[in-house]
Amino acid sequence: MKFGICLPIRLSLEAKDNIEIAKAAENYGIDSIWVSDHVVMPEKHLGSFSEVFYDPFMLLSYIAAETSTIELGTSVIILPYRNPVVVAKMIATLDVLSEGRVIFGVGPGWMREEYDALSIPYEKRGARTNEYIRAIKELWVNDDPKYKGKFCSFSDIKFYPKPLQKPHPPVFIAGASDYAIKRAVELGDGWQPTWVSPEDVKEGISKLETVAAEKGKDLSNFTYSVRNRLHIIDADYQANNDNNSESDDPPFLLRGTVSEITKSIKDYKKLGVSHIVLDPVVESLDDIFHTMEIVSREIMPVINT
Repeated sequence: MKFGICLPIRLSLEAKDNIEIAKAAENYGIDSIWVSDHVVMPEKHLGSFSEVFYDPFMLLSYIAAETSTIELGTSVIILPYRNPVVVAKMIATLDVLSEGRVIFGVGPGWMREEYDALSIPYEKRGARTNEYIRAIKELWVNDDPKYKGKFCSFSDIKFYPKPLQKPHPPVFIAGASDYAIKRAVELGDGWQPTWVSPEDVKEGISKLETVAAEKGKDLSNFTYSVRNRLHIIDADYQANNDNNSESDDPPFLLRGTVSEITKSIKDYKKLGVSHIVLDPVVESLDDIFHTMEIVSREIMPVINT
């Protein structure tokens, strides 16, 4: 199983701190580093998210220059926020500059206030996402790209550089809804739901395989990935201890002792999940480094033996 670490989305860190996290993750043998995507942060969501969000493309470019092996993931780019031709150019360039290390995670998003601030229609964001993925792939793989859709059209153009990875960087589809599962089958190279339990993953994989069979889609090279919040606690943790509880707990998170968390990750692995992205619950930069050390030395070796 491959392991990834998310850069923090609830701590407002200096830009250089994110670079140091990525470099440390690489040194710990963690497979990938992941950035999230918010252009603005509506005030009503402060607390659940930091008010500081660096541009994901710029940040990953800097990380690419300071690392050599760690994969560079987006979890996820909210695709309707941006022109798909420009996104295709940025990801292709990043893949070339990083020597083929990009994983392109995408989704339609859910934060209506951010859509409003960007003057992007919130309605039909799913259909727009589907169309943009198709357009981006067309630009990546064809020497004479052409596309005509409701939201995006182009022809008689050249588009270079092409991504280094062939046919293109893997596209991971976020979300656990039926719409997301259908999108993953039709347009993705992987499925990455967030905050889901092993039981949820089992149900989702069953649905995904049913859709794939109906559409004749070969899943032999398809990746099952999970992103989940990680909260490592001491063995004497008490569930009713207010100091250790979160006001915005997701439906399911990896909270517990190292052995309890390892068991849950093993449960994912038994279901066919080969890729997990961990979003550490931390209060400081030191906590992040400590968490990565535990993941590297106490969890990854147990899972991958």
